[in-house]
Amino acid sequence: MLRRLAWSSVPSPSFSAAGLDEIVASARRNNERHHVSGMMLFTGAHFLGVLEGAEWDLANLWQKLGRDDRHRDLRRIGDVLCGDRWFPKWMMSRTDNAVVRAQIESLRSPEVRGPAAGWAEAIRPIVLHAGAVQGP
Repeated sequence: MLRRLAWSSVPSPSFSAAGLDEIVASARRNNERHHVSGMMLFTGAHFLGVLEGAEWDLANLWQKLGRDDRHRDLRRIGDVLCGDRWFPKWMMSRTDNAVVRAQIESLRSPEVRGPAAGWAEAIRPIVLHAGAVQGP
């Protein structure tokens, strides 16, 4: 069964934006191997990710994300079964847009998270606004 999992975190104090290319290369390689697609957006202040794949693969990836010391304050924004992929290929985008940063901060709020809160409908416009394209 195909699942969609959305998450957000903040960079750890030791994280360098120069290390983002390493994250992208590793994620692209590992995600392709496990048939996981999705996107990751980096604002400088936040990471926002949407992962799509088999339940088992996403559970393993979630645990791996939790152990990654390049970020902290990992939060699951939403997790649902889905019929179609929003992102057939894994994508990466960077933005320094203040509106996008505020939208992500709002999604990280405990009041917004959860299946009834419409997180999926809130994430899609963020990604479109940020101009998510494959890269770097």
